[in-house]
Amino acid sequence: MVRCLPGLDTILKYQISPQPPPAIVTEPGSYKDTVKLPQTQFDMRANATKREPELQKFWAEHQIYEKLSQHNPGEPFILHDGPPYSNGALHIGHALNKTLKDIVNKYQLLKGRKVRYVPGWDCHGLPIELKVLQGMKAEERQKLTPLELRRQAKVWAIEQQQQQCASFKRYGVWGDWDHPYLTLQPEYEAAQIGVFGQMVLKGYIYRGFKPVYWSPSSRTALAEGELEYPEGHTSRSLYVAFAW
Repeated sequence: MVRCLPGLDTILKYQISPQPPPAIVTEPGSYKDTVKLPQTQFDMRANATKREPELQKFWAEHQIYEKLSQHNPGEPFILHDGPPYSNGALHIGHALNKTLKDIVNKYQLLKGRKVRYVPGWDCHGLPIELKVLQGMKAEERQKLTPLELRRQAKVWAIEQQQQQCASFKRYGVWGDWDHPYLTLQPEYEAAQIGVFGQMVLKGYIYRGFKPVYWSPSSRTALAEGELEYPEGHTSRSLYVAFAW
C-alpha cells in the first residue's frame, strides 16, 4: 500500500510549476525603523589610518602629556628607559617594548601621578658600525680610518634616532620626545665618567683575569652573550698562556 504525506500534492505543484512562489515585499526603510539602536556620532568604522594622526596631533597641540606630567596632584613616577640601538627601522620587538612601557605610564597618569618618561637611544657599538660598513664598497673600507668610521657612525646613528623617534610617536607613545638622552652626547659621556670615578673611589672597580673573545670577521671583541653555537658544536678554541 502506498501512502502519501499530507500536502504532498501542493509541494509537487510548486516543483513542477515554472512560476516561483510569490515573494514577500518589504517597503524600503520599514524594517530598520522598527529596530531601536543607540544614536551616536561615532563612525561605524575605526578608520585608524585617518583618526590616529588626528588624535596624536590633538595631543601634541594641547600638550596633554606635558600638562598631566606637571600638574597631576600625585607623587612623581619615573620609568627608566632601556635604550634601543639607533641602527635601523623599528620592528615588532620595539613595538612590544615601547607599548608595554606606555601602558604603565598612562596607568600611572590616570592614577594622578606626575609621570616622567625620558626616552633614550644607545648610539655606540658594533651594530651601528656594521651598518655603516655594509653601506660602503670594499675600496672605501680599506681606506677607512678609525676616526672616520666613528664620524660616519655618529651621522648614521643620529639619522636613525630621528627616524625611530618619529615612528615611536606614531605608535602613540607619550614621553619627552623633544629632550631624549643619547649616549653620544658629551654631557651623557661626562656623567658616565663621573659615575665611573665614584665607583673607583668606593673600591668597586678592580683588575682581574678574564678571557676575551675575538671575532676575526668583525675585528672586534665579543661579549659572552654574543656567542652562539649550533647544537653539537665542537669547540676548536686555542688557549695560550702568556708570561705576566
